[in-house]
Amino acid sequence: MSRTPRSPIIAVVAVALVLVVAGCSSDSQPDATTAGAQVEIDTFQFEPESIEVDAGTTATWTNRDDILHTVTAGMPEMPTGNFDETLDGAGTTGSVTFDEAGRYDYFCSRHNGMTGTVVVR
Repeated sequence: MSRTPRSPIIAVVAVALVLVVAGCSSDSQPDATTAGAQVEIDTFQFEPESIEVDAGTTATWTNRDDILHTVTAGMPEMPTGNFDETLDGAGTTGSVTFDEAGRYDYFCSRHNGMTGTVVVR
């Protein structure tokens, strides 16, 4: 009775497992609808300044500055009143869920040069 050496069999099984695991992984980004959208306020800027999301997505802004900022719907000369989140210092957050497709401009009511946009598909 002849025995097959274990080393080649183990190597083949190991390679097969690596290929299966690699085939299951993905380099794609999480779906915006399930993962939400993140915007940071850092050094008087919204980063990123513009985001594109699916309807139903909740966007969250995180203040990294030590001072108060707002996320106010509209433009400085014409707020819409759709949302107005106050983020009072570093680490505070505010969230808005966007249910309908469209373009939503926003700004910081304390620093009118800070503007951003949410585009909802």
